[in-house]
Amino acid sequence: MFLVNFVYDDEELLEPYEWQDDDCFEEFYYLPIYYVSLEQLHDFIYAQLCIDDLEDSIFIVSDGHYSVVIEMRDERIYRRGTVNLLQRDVINDIIKTLGMTYFEYRIIEEAYEKEFGLTRDERLKKICLEEVIDEIFVVHYELFLEICEQLNIKEEGPSEKYLALKHKIEKGYSSLHELLYQELVQKG
Repeated sequence: MFLVNFVYDDEELLEPYEWQDDDCFEEFYYLPIYYVSLEQLHDFIYAQLCIDDLEDSIFIVSDGHYSVVIEMRDERIYRRGTVNLLQRDVINDIIKTLGMTYFEYRIIEEAYEKEFGLTRDERLKKICLEEVIDEIFVVHYELFLEICEQLNIKEEGPSEKYLALKHKIEKGYSSLHELLYQELVQKG
């Protein structure tokens, strides 16, 4: 049996350590498993694919290390899902007995790759923080300048200051992110 945590095609996959009680879980007693190349797995995870002549179905694709559950509707990826780590190990054992499958598809659109190492909460806070910084740059420029001064951003023009601040929060999630989140979002 597979317990799958689904997200819709425009949402990021949730790793088992990020699962919450209110996620979209479904149980399956059987799902076809396909061994695919790392490149195809990447496309299944990060792209909106169209696979002509593929009926609505749910299946697992794996490169032998990572696996993702795919739900196809109308020849497009409708939802993606993850399984828990024990189930992933079972899938990896099965993959060792399978030949490689090659899917013919068209990439309609690609998404940004997920920044690994961040928790669900950190990713959501970071997205919110980035949106708030964009807003204060346009709507509350005085507050933006005050933040730049506090963070010792000395670039000349407004665009340069904006890019320098965005660069400071581009990677990871640190105490700076948390401080800015508390000051700009929670108090805002």
